[in-house]
This record gives sequence, structure tokens and C-alpha cells, in this order.
Amino acid sequence: MSKKAKIIKGVKAAAAVLAAAVIAVVGVLFFPLTGEKHIEIWSAGQEFDIEKIQTLEKQRGDFKILMFTDTQLWSDLSKNAECYEEMDALVEKTQPDLIVLPGDVLSALASRFSINNFIKHMESYGVYWAPVFGNHDDEIPSNSLNWQTDKYMKAQHCLMQKGPSNLYGCGNYVINITENGKPVYTLFMLDNGRYTEYESGETKEIYVGYEQIAWYEWNVNGIANAAGRVVPSMTFSHFAQPQFRQAVEEYGVQDENGCYVIPEEYGFGYCQYLPSAAPVDSGFFDKCLELGSTKYMFCGHDHENNASVTYKGITMTYGLKTGPSPVPWNYAKETGGTLITIAGAGEAQNVSIEHIVMNGENR
Repeated sequence: MSKKAKIIKGVKAAAAVLAAAVIAVVGVLFFPLTGEKHIEIWSAGQEFDIEKIQTLEKQRGDFKILMFTDTQLWSDLSKNAECYEEMDALVEKTQPDLIVLPGDVLSALASRFSINNFIKHMESYGVYWAPVFGNHDDEIPSNSLNWQTDKYMKAQHCLMQKGPSNLYGCGNYVINITENGKPVYTLFMLDNGRYTEYESGETKEIYVGYEQIAWYEWNVNGIANAAGRVVPSMTFSHFAQPQFRQAVEEYGVQDENGCYVIPEEYGFGYCQYLPSAAPVDSGFFDKCLELGSTKYMFCGHDHENNASVTYKGITMTYGLKTGPSPVPWNYAKETGGTLITIAGAGEAQNVSIEHIVMNGENR
């Protein structure tokens, strides 16, 4: 065989190996992960059973909920490490009873790999934890939310449930905080974390679905009937409600940079820009007012906003952005976590909210 023929043969062999490697990588990254089939049909007419709701018992005079918001763990391992260090410090500082994550836990293609490290890290705390999904958790269709939920549900301390399959999204579930076995506070975990196209042609944040609102009402009334009173509650979802935007527009005072600063009489913090919320109001906020249970709503998504505003008796709060990712699309001035403390006994439960800054201007 001539030298030229040997070179050509070698080039062809190398090309074949490269092509096989590319195919393998594409297969690993894009092979659809669908998860276990889930069918759980809910209807408003079915019997309510409070025993089916997960519970966490208050072990002392207060119950501490630590919120990690928009961690967006992805392919930048150094930024992931920084985020984990921040999370570790927050857990050590606050000693929470529960950790909640209001969406955008993971991001991009790396999610099918980073999810394992994330679960391992969360389990290392030995603390119960409860996530909901955001838009970035769902940005790679092959890493289905159903599959991700399967992974989470296998973790010992994770409280996530898929919820009814005929509601919008994946991961609508309820947690009751109890005292001597009786519910004193309810946490509603709601999936509203994707975009949708509206009649105007705009693609914007989706609203809380009408079937989700009916399910929420069924749970509020069911818990009230079982407890003999309306049990106070709080909601956790990725996107803000349209009323959050209205409240910031009405109460916020713009500074010289256009930032909306919230006066003390209405809350605290600021919004670098108006809350990103659905252009359609599905009536969830009004239903919360009508039922009289939900007093607090927590969200994420807008990294640069950390405002807390009380509007018509409901306090709406952004979780403080946790960790530096994703760079360079994150412009939060401070990062850290948000501590929610439920204190008191019996029906006299008081809630306090505090942003804990670990890195940034106010550290």
C-alpha cells in the first residue's frame, strides 16, 4: 500500500471514530428521558382525605423554611461549586426545618447530569426539601419534568409529588405543617413555570391554570373542614402573580436608576424592573382573597428583584437569588437565601420573612 493510500485510510478511520463519538455524545445529551408513566385524575367531586397530605411536625416554638431561589445549576462547574458553598453556609446559619426551591433549580443540557449531584447535595443536609419547576428546568424537552420528578421522589428527604396529571404542569402538591398532629399552616407548591403564546402573538409567562385554582380551592376547603377552621397557608411558584406587578407599580418609588424601592409601610426590598407576570389574570389571587387562607405568596424568576409587598392583605415576596449562575445573564446585586419563620402556638401563628445576603453589595 502506498504512503498516500495509508494516509487516506488513516483519515477515513479517524473520521469514522469522530463521527461515532459525535453520535454517542448526541445520544447521551438528547436521548429522551420520559420517566415513569403517571396518570392521576383529580375532580372537584372526589372525597377529600387530609391523611393523604404530607405533614411536617413543628419540633419547637418556630418552624424555619429556607428558600433557595433560581440556583440554575448547569455546565459551569466552578459556578455550581460557588452556589453549593453559598447553600451550605445558609443551611449552617439558619438550621432550617424545610428547604423550598421555587423553580429554575437546573439549567440547560447539563441538567441530566447535574441533577444527580444536586440531589446528593440536598440529601447531605438531612433536611426535608420541596422543589417546584421553573422555565429553565424545562428548557431541554428530552429531560422531561416527569423524569426529573421521578429522580427527586426517590430521594429520602424530598417531599415533591407529581400531583394530579390533569392539572397544568408536574409537581402540584401540598404540605401541612402540624403541631401536636393538627395542621397550623399549609404550603401549596404550584407549577406555573413555563412560557405560553397568547392571542396577541406574545410569548410570556403562563398564568396559574383554572384547574389548578379549582384544585387549590378543594384543598383549602378540605383542610378547613378537617381542622374545624380555615388554616392559614402560603404558596410557592416560579412566576409572580399579576398583582405583584400592580403592587410594585402602585407602591414602589423609583430612584434615579429606575429601580422600584418599596417603602417600609408596604414591605421591603426593591425591583430592578417590574415583576414578570402573565398578561392574563386567571383569578388565582382573587380566589385566595375569597377563601381567606393564603396570606403569603413566594416566587422567583426575576433574579434582580427581591421585593416583598403586602397588597390587599396578601404579602408577595421574591426569594433572594441563590448562587452566581447563570453568568453572564445574572445581574442580581445580592445573592443568598430567604428565611421564612412560622412562630407561635396553635392558631396564633406569626410569619416573618428575611433575606439573608451572602454575597453582594449589602453583605
